[in-house]
Parts: sequence; structure tokens; C-alpha cells
Amino acid sequence: MRILTAAACAALALVALDAPTVHAQDAPIRFVVPYPPGGAADQIARLVAQEMSKNGGPTIIVDNKPGAAGMIAADHVARAKPDGKTFFVGSNAPLVVNQALYAKMTYDPAKDFVPVSGMAKSPLLLVVRQDLPAQDVKALIALGKQSPGKLTMGSAGTGNITYLAGEYAVSKLGFQVTHVPYQGSAPAIVGLMGSNTDMMFDALPSSMAQAQAGKIRPFAVLDDKRFAGLPNVPTAAELGYPGIDASAWFGLVAPAGTPAAAVEQMNQGVNKALAQPELQQKLTNIGAVPMPGDASVFAAFVQAERDRWLPVARDLGLKAQ
Repeated sequence: MRILTAAACAALALVALDAPTVHAQDAPIRFVVPYPPGGAADQIARLVAQEMSKNGGPTIIVDNKPGAAGMIAADHVARAKPDGKTFFVGSNAPLVVNQALYAKMTYDPAKDFVPVSGMAKSPLLLVVRQDLPAQDVKALIALGKQSPGKLTMGSAGTGNITYLAGEYAVSKLGFQVTHVPYQGSAPAIVGLMGSNTDMMFDALPSSMAQAQAGKIRPFAVLDDKRFAGLPNVPTAAELGYPGIDASAWFGLVAPAGTPAAAVEQMNQGVNKALAQPELQQKLTNIGAVPMPGDASVFAAFVQAERDRWLPVARDLGLKAQ
């Protein structure tokens, strides 16, 4: 009887030791999004997560943690256990622009994360409220010059590319605006539709549907070619304003120290999803294009964005509001 009891205890001990391992393996993966639901980052993260979870793929939870120009979510992930279960849906602001706008940050974008994979990017669209007394970019510039600072420009938040590119664009176009930051593109577009702001440079996933529906007016695409979903909207270069192209982009990074095998596995999963025609069509429908490639490709892309936009932010003298 004693032998059976000892054996049973040993078996229970083995189960107890194995349980945390099994639980860790079965734990869902989290994609932490630094903006509210409905914006470009949220839509893209959910589309990629849904595709990856098909046919017995991993369970992925999209976790929205908006605020502080993406820094609340970034700090959360930077401090997370590097076990391959938590990933940050990084973008222009938390991985690049905030470095120029904030004197102090609670994380280091270059040291506290390891690049994993690009997801998608989207050109910015210059949109204005429906009742603005300007019918094109030329008239918008004239209106802005007539009363410097009177026009209000919404953005997805201080540090967001919709803020930086917007300030850069209006400086190149020769007028001034008053910046009105929101906590994400979705609420900023709602503000524009409600005429709480006059204009915005927004990513297509959160603005294209409203532009197509006539709830806001699109003036120009900030890209080298027109977008298929808005074929009648010219590029800024076509209108005679080259050099102000800009895109919002989104990709995954993991806490520093995450095992290389986990990074590679996630990279392969994202790239497999991005290769699916169904997902490609869904991204196109919302105004985004896939950003495939291995981790080194995404790392090089982010560095190129730092090389381009950090000097712009500093030259414009932009600071957090």
C-alpha cells in the first residue's frame, strides 16, 4: 500500500511539474495594439490574427491599450515576459517619431524590442470636413494663408505619423494649422465628420470608407500613385506638390530577449498569412498593402523611417502636446 501511495505521489508530482509547461504552450498569443478599436492598426492586426488562427493556427488575442502616443502599450510590452506570447503592433509613433517629441521615454524603441515582421502599410490621405469652404488643395492653402492657425488639423495623436506628416505637409504647402490630437484615427475621423476639426492627414483604413460614402472629402493621396479604392483622388505630386508622400505602417516587435526560435516562428506565421490572396484582398479593401519579409527586412525598414522622419521632427521643432 505504501508503494502504491508513493507511486501515486510521484505521478502527481510529475503532473504538477508538467502543468505550467503545458499551460504556457496553450496560452494565447497577444497582439498589443497602441490605439483604440476601429483604427488602421486595429483593423490590420485583427485581419492578420484571424488569418493566422485559421485551420488550427494559434489563438491570438488583439489587446487594445491606447494612450500617450502609443507609449502605454509599448512600455507594457517592453516589460512583458519575453516568452514569445506577447507582441507589440508597432508603428511610426512608438517605434520612431516619439524619440524626437519626448524628452523622456520609459522604453528604448531600439533596445527594448526585437523586430519580428512587417504587417501592412497604407498611404496617408488628405481629407477635410464636408462643409469646409474649400474645394481642392489650392483653395485649402489659400484659406490657410488667409487666417494662419485658424484651420484645425486632427490627428491620431501626438507622435503619430498623421501628426508629423501633417505638420510637415502644411509647412511645405505654406500655411499653418492648429493641431488637435485624438487617441487614435477612429475618434479623429469622427471628430472630422462632426466638423470639430477642419482637416486631417489620415491612413486609408480609417478614412477611405468615410470618403467613399461622402461623409468627408478627400483632396489628395500622399503616395507616388493613386489608390485603386479612390481612383478619382489625385496624388499630391500630380497636383504640383511633390515630396510630401507619407505612409502609416504597422509591424510586430517582441520584448528584447525573446528567443530567436519564437521570433522566427511568428515571422513565418505572419508571412504565410500575408501570402494568402484572401487576406491580401481584405487589406486592399481597407486601403492597405502587405509588408512581407523576414525580421531583418522589417528592421531595415524601421531604421530607414528613423533616418527620414526624426530629422524632420527636429527641424520642425515639434514637441509633445
